[in-house]
Amino acid sequence: MCRRPFNGMSARLVYATRWEQADGAWRVRLLVDSEPGGLVLERDGGVSFKIGKGRFCVGHSRVTMDYTTVDSWKKRIPCFTSSLADSGSQCRACAASDASQPCARCTGESCSAHPSVKEKCEHSEAYVYLAVFGDRVKAGVSQGRRVEKRWIEQGADAARRVIVANGREARVYEKRIQDELGALKGLKADKKMTFTDPRELEWGLRSLEEQAVKVRSLLPSARHVDEETTLLGDAYGLPQTHVKPIEVKVRDKVAVSGKILGAKGPILFLDNAGITYVVNLHAIVGRRISSDLTGSRPSQSGLGAYFRN
Repeated sequence: MCRRPFNGMSARLVYATRWEQADGAWRVRLLVDSEPGGLVLERDGGVSFKIGKGRFCVGHSRVTMDYTTVDSWKKRIPCFTSSLADSGSQCRACAASDASQPCARCTGESCSAHPSVKEKCEHSEAYVYLAVFGDRVKAGVSQGRRVEKRWIEQGADAARRVIVANGREARVYEKRIQDELGALKGLKADKKMTFTDPRELEWGLRSLEEQAVKVRSLLPSARHVDEETTLLGDAYGLPQTHVKPIEVKVRDKVAVSGKILGAKGPILFLDNAGITYVVNLHAIVGRRISSDLTGSRPSQSGLGAYFRN
């Protein structure tokens, strides 16, 4: 549902997605220019919007020197030219100016981040974790205060912290676990677009246990974390079903409408006329959306009726 309805046919740029906790439950929202609160996507709520033509630059981040929260060190600056995105959701100028890019590419070997960010990272507490996606295991790093949120953002089925270190050390450990133990560096969105098979999850949990043992052997001098694996399925609130959802391909003039079943990482699950659909929310970032569904058929006919070129 939307905190405030879009103003008629006026299109608004989606510049980010954000997971947050509300009343003890996780939910995701699309952050939208000129729309305070953005578009809140809550379980059992409804959503209805149309995607405009083209993918535009969402701007870049600038260092604020404010480290009150783990995410407050950077501030979004809108693209000055409202350019089309060259790659992903940024134009070349904004990508080159983005303060978060050095951190996104970091392997711990060298640091090209802003001096204040570098200093904070080297004196921070970060965790190397192992996360399960079905039968696959990924290694990642997160700052201590946002580690659970990071798991939720990615849509992990289960996860566990295995090493604590400063930010730069954690990146070095992460890369070794990926390179030498074969843990995944990332998982494409299309691999997350189905309901988790319990049998695959069982296999993934066994693989995580095996990887955790190997991490201790590979990095004996690291500060290891002893904890149980956290199961995250309840955080998404998705129904128990073996139905294979139909993917909504995000493209020009497609409309998205339906009842929200839940969201898992970047994937939104919708029901429309008894049919389950999935949408990659990351693909909507950089798109302009509006409430104008003129020319689309009624929602009772199913979401497929909105796919209009």
